[in-house]
Amino acid sequence: METHPVKNANRQLVTCLSACILLTMFLVPLVGCRESDDAEYALGEIDSTYDAEWNERNAEIYRYLFSQLEEPPSDRIYFITTTPMAQWTDSGGWDVIPAEELAQFPAASKYRPADEAFMKGSDVLVKGTNAEAWMHWISVKRWVSDTEVEVEKGAWCCNLGGGAAVVIYEKVDGKWHIKKLGPGWVS
Repeated sequence: METHPVKNANRQLVTCLSACILLTMFLVPLVGCRESDDAEYALGEIDSTYDAEWNERNAEIYRYLFSQLEEPPSDRIYFITTTPMAQWTDSGGWDVIPAEELAQFPAASKYRPADEAFMKGSDVLVKGTNAEAWMHWISVKRWVSDTEVEVEKGAWCCNLGGGAAVVIYEKVDGKWHIKKLGPGWVS
């Protein structure tokens, strides 16, 4: 039985790509995601306890971060919450940011309240229409000091549709700025 040269080449290509993907899956976690040894302090653990509630202490940094938001893309539906993805429930379980807080910032006011969304499997959907949507979260992880805070920011819509990063913000002379970028992920 003779093999067709195009089919044989396709099989070889698929085998080669599969091997590359498997190799990448095993090597990247080992070498590509390590934190540097020169860090001034360790960033919080990925599964650490969050201090994400809307309270007096967190409100100032949340307001600053809302002021820095860009408008969501007009071709997508975006919701916003302070609930970190690590604390989402099967149905969502997102904290709702007070509407009067978001209304103060033009871009932030374009995000919908989290209680208008729900989870189905790993997908974020709009209540009533089941339209696909994105959940944007900004969550205080921990206060490093009275002037430094570790924040997780991310967006998620579905499997292979999301990402997040940890950022340390510092308040100097009454103004917040980024002090350090921490670990992040994209799917």
